[in-house]
Amino acid sequence: MRAAFGIARKELSVYFTTPVAWVVLVVVAFFSAEFFTGALEGFRFLTTRALQLHSSGLLDRMNLTDMVVARLFGSVALFLLITAPFLSMRLLAEERRASTFELLMTTPVRPAEIVLGKYLASLGVLLASLLIVAAYPALLAVLGAGAAGGGAVEWATVATGVLGLFLLGAMALAVGLFFSALTDTPVVAALLSLLVLLGLWVATMFTIGAGEPLRNLAEALSASEHLAGFLQGRIVLSDVLYYLSLATLGLFLADRAVEAWRCRSAGA
Repeated sequence: MRAAFGIARKELSVYFTTPVAWVVLVVVAFFSAEFFTGALEGFRFLTTRALQLHSSGLLDRMNLTDMVVARLFGSVALFLLITAPFLSMRLLAEERRASTFELLMTTPVRPAEIVLGKYLASLGVLLASLLIVAAYPALLAVLGAGAAGGGAVEWATVATGVLGLFLLGAMALAVGLFFSALTDTPVVAALLSLLVLLGLWVATMFTIGAGEPLRNLAEALSASEHLAGFLQGRIVLSDVLYYLSLATLGLFLADRAVEAWRCRSAGA
């Protein structure tokens, strides 16, 4: 386990001494700000209309958490799904492309430790990204408590939403790491993992008009369906298991791919 943490520290230093992590964080900050201002403007417009119509019932049902934070997290979720493959694409593919993978295999480090170390490093960048996203609910808590028709931010719902985003990102990074272990071309790894992740996100779209068994299967495989509960402030065991299972499967397959590559290198 010590070797895995050593690899994670090395990869984190690579992330933050090259433009990779900084570009991801800047892009996350920029688009999060755009999503946030858009959701906030929509909330402002609806509260203004409700006041003009003297609809106290509508105002009572409106709150900042559901109408701003949940929409922000929903938009960020798709953005995380798209950026994760480009964050994980170089982790193993670059080692093979630069011919440093064989050197890494000569060290007394198991393939599982290599995979885990690189995965932990990518999770570090994911956590930094989520800290940026979580700053917007904090801003609402400070400035939005007195908004017309709105209340204080519901931190339990915010925390649940952040947990959902983390699980989604962790799953996406594990899938990306697996494809990075299959090729020595980072761009190919990114494109393959992006196709798989987007397919999981829109799985229910492929079953429109289909029978119930097929729809149920699509809902069970859909990453967006399993995220919905988190955004509503609910933690459902099946949703947690969905993301953890796919993340574990991605890491296991990446480990097997690294082991197979090590065996081929040793045989050569």
